[in-house]
Amino acid sequence: MGTPILFSPENVRNVLDQLPSVAALLPDPAVEGEPSHAFPEALRKTERGVYRWIANTHYDHLADAVLHLERVHAAGCTFGNLLTTRDREQFVSLTAEVFVADDFLRRGYDVQTVKPSDQVRPDLLVVVDGLDVAVEVYSPRELLAVDAWVREVSDLLNYVDVKASYASSLETKLERQFPPDREPLDPWAHAKMLDETGEAVLAEITHDVEEALNALRPFAKEYRHAATPLLTTVELDDVEAAPDAGPLRRGSISYPGFSGYSPAGVFRRTVERSQRKAKRRQTQGVPASARVLVVYLMGTQVAEDLAHPVHLSQAEQALGDIDPRDYNLDAIAFVVRALPAGLAAILTIADDTTLTPAQVQAMVGSTT
Repeated sequence: MGTPILFSPENVRNVLDQLPSVAALLPDPAVEGEPSHAFPEALRKTERGVYRWIANTHYDHLADAVLHLERVHAAGCTFGNLLTTRDREQFVSLTAEVFVADDFLRRGYDVQTVKPSDQVRPDLLVVVDGLDVAVEVYSPRELLAVDAWVREVSDLLNYVDVKASYASSLETKLERQFPPDREPLDPWAHAKMLDETGEAVLAEITHDVEEALNALRPFAKEYRHAATPLLTTVELDDVEAAPDAGPLRRGSISYPGFSGYSPAGVFRRTVERSQRKAKRRQTQGVPASARVLVVYLMGTQVAEDLAHPVHLSQAEQALGDIDPRDYNLDAIAFVVRALPAGLAAILTIADDTTLTPAQVQAMVGSTT
């Protein structure tokens, strides 16, 4: 279990005043979760995932995200237990559907979410030029253990329920080896190490950080991740008693991504996983004139790299002779998200029997 989110009920209420459709589906912030131990009069704490957005709109990207959240709900869309889940992974996966649905709405399409059932179902039903298009949203994530590590340590340093203000820094990196290891690097090496060691190291860090902050003293320590070359360094500076209204905290986190990798090589694995997803034929679960799989690449860590012409050309080769008709699909679109344009497909494979190239481009292409 991670560190609950500390939040100001007053601040969250002010945000929800601007999000009437979302607010109608959530309890009053004054009764959400439980009171903070360190700030019982000013703050509460919760594990509800949506509070990661609505309690942090001082960050521009989250201020933008809650607007998407409001628009899709105002349009009558719902996304399973997005607003109730306390599971981080589930919340992240469902938010991909939010961004895709909102982008279709922004492009002027009618959008419905398909209610979950025991049968395979697509996520969305979109009306394109009078055609009902069943859309499945797939959000592959290549470095789950790294993502989980970053969120867990970030929550700890931002939300630890101790009456202290401070500056923090955390760096996780590979120890330098002399002489350098000449073996080829496994792109997923960091994630594998964190998957095996992260829980134990986080427990150590949590104990030490809480002890230091309760004593209002600075702190610096290096942690080795078991018998791996992975090291995490934590520092706390400018530690002082926090005001009753809540703490003042700032910090930075540096962490490993892929090591020694080819973006096109990682994309190739994403394509293979997308094919497995397509074989489930979830878009067949509702009557529709056309069927599309949207692969949302923002969790793969390579979306930005694939925009480079060299990497993109190599990535195209990973699609090989894939035919969407083999999966009863009309198109498979691999999309990235960039503001203010929204979604844009960097690679698409399509059959033009039902959807024309212009319609596919209008659905998932760049709007700039």
